[in-house]
Amino acid sequence: MIISTIIRTVMVGYSFFDYSKKIIQSESELIADIIMETTDKTKFLNLIKNSKTINDIKFLKEYKNDVVFDIRNKTITSFYPIDNDKSIKIIYNGELYFSKLKNATVNLLLIASISLILIILIVNYFLTPYLEILDSVKKSTQHILKGDFNYKLHTRLKGKAGDFINSYNEFLDKLNESFGVIEQKYTSLIEKNPGTNPLYDAKETISQLADIFKFKRVIEEDINETVILDRLAYVIDTFGINNYMLTGIDNNTKKIFYIKQKGDICCSIQDNPALCRAYRTKHEINSKNYKNLCEFHYCKNKYFCIPFSSEGNFTGILKIMYENENMSDKIAYIKAYLKETSAIIESKYTLKLLKKQSIKDPLTGLYNRRFLEETLPKIISSADRRHSKVGFLMIDIDYFKKINDTYGHDIGDKVIQTISSVILNSIRESDIAVRFGGEEFLVILNNINSINDVLRVAEKIRKTIEKTKCPTVKKTIKKTVSIGASLYSDNCQNVSECIKNADLALYKAKNNGRNQVVIFDEKLKEESNY
Repeated sequence: MIISTIIRTVMVGYSFFDYSKKIIQSESELIADIIMETTDKTKFLNLIKNSKTINDIKFLKEYKNDVVFDIRNKTITSFYPIDNDKSIKIIYNGELYFSKLKNATVNLLLIASISLILIILIVNYFLTPYLEILDSVKKSTQHILKGDFNYKLHTRLKGKAGDFINSYNEFLDKLNESFGVIEQKYTSLIEKNPGTNPLYDAKETISQLADIFKFKRVIEEDINETVILDRLAYVIDTFGINNYMLTGIDNNTKKIFYIKQKGDICCSIQDNPALCRAYRTKHEINSKNYKNLCEFHYCKNKYFCIPFSSEGNFTGILKIMYENENMSDKIAYIKAYLKETSAIIESKYTLKLLKKQSIKDPLTGLYNRRFLEETLPKIISSADRRHSKVGFLMIDIDYFKKINDTYGHDIGDKVIQTISSVILNSIRESDIAVRFGGEEFLVILNNINSINDVLRVAEKIRKTIEKTKCPTVKKTIKKTVSIGASLYSDNCQNVSECIKNADLALYKAKNNGRNQVVIFDEKLKEESNY
């Protein structure tokens, strides 16, 4: 509007000059016509020169048609053609003209200035409230970006503008309420200190919660707790933690079965987790709160120990060394991972223990006959694929009934445990020891070459047991064993036949005087009417 007023003022001034120019040209044309018609041109020119409005007039030997305004000299010069190669030059006295022009210009500028002032005042009066609203919205948006939804808008306007302000303030209230609920929900899952920018914190936390949810879905389908702990270690690495130790502890045996260490963790409880304060108390240990809290931490570095899934058969301990003051947020997110996965880890570990207990003898720790039903077919199939042989040893403790009758069943159990340990220590990790009955044991020897390998292992077991002392309350006793052996696929073609053949050989060893090893041959079938 202001620009429009300025343009109008300029246009008026231009129109005034244009109009004046046309009048001067008309008057010059009239004078030229009179000069051309008069007979005494000199007398007429002198007469005109003596006029108050004309300072001078003369002929020019050139064609020219123009009007020149000379404000400095206050003259107006008109050039008007009277022929193709002639024109007259008339110099008008412009004092009166420029004086009136000056007054008109001043008046015009005064009117334009007053108009501008009035326009500004009117616009300011009506537009300012709307500009104030826009400025308030801008400030409110800046507060919202910082997580502050309490910056309300105010206006003196009514109608649509007032309705807008009320709606906007109501929107802020709803937004504040909704964000409060969201913040309450995610802070209940992640124990994180609030930052300076709540919206950024919310975005980052919700993003982490989404990752935790995906992680949880993945580990639900993992095969066991070891794989899950490996994934946890990978997550810890992604947070840029350079010094930590993740351990898995069997609460039944109080032994560590999983450990992943990165960097220096200044800890000496790997061989005896019961010494760990976090494991013993099942509480988080934060050295920032108390110095020298754990006596087995031998560095001056600050550390944080987090026990998780600690109520059942499994306990995990994560020890993290503080590297800088920004570790708190990282630890909060890692704790959320541990919290969401604890139940899954405990469940998988417990199922593993239950399965292990269902296929192992509780007294000796050896596998039981149920395990044989699941495993032996696989062993035979594997031997067929490799074109290898499998040895079967049936072992029986000689005169075991006398132990129970003389010393009682408790001593009998200790004898069984002692002999079980000898058997386990006499075979390879790939071999399998089974408590087949009360005092009977079955050993499966995998991937062997001949019956000589079977005989060598059997004799090793027999001789070692013969030398082993079994302690009782009053004295130590020694026991011997009888062993029968068979070989797949030399003298048996399936699991059942191999076990029966080894049992026939055992029967022969016992009949021959015990404490000896007998290898199955076909004559044993004839002797036993098999």
